[in-house]
Amino acid sequence: MFNLKSVLSRPYGYYDYIWIDCILIRETQKAILIDFDDRKIWLPKAWVVRTKNARVGKNHVTISIRISLYNWTKKAL
Repeated sequence: MFNLKSVLSRPYGYYDYIWIDCILIRETQKAILIDFDDRKIWLPKAWVVRTKNARVGKNHVTISIRISLYNWTKKAL
């Protein structure tokens, strides 16, 4: 059921999603290692909402991932 208290208690940006273009370096069962802005970042797979546009380059795979803005700022900033 919807009530104002439940909406206000959630962290800001939790339901705002963004698309990140990055390079996939490694993938395990629980996490992925990406290269974004010349930094290597481990992201839990539970945070990744959707993956699309896998393009294979010379030695890497370029992907776009959809992640919540809350989780992205918590990990990348």
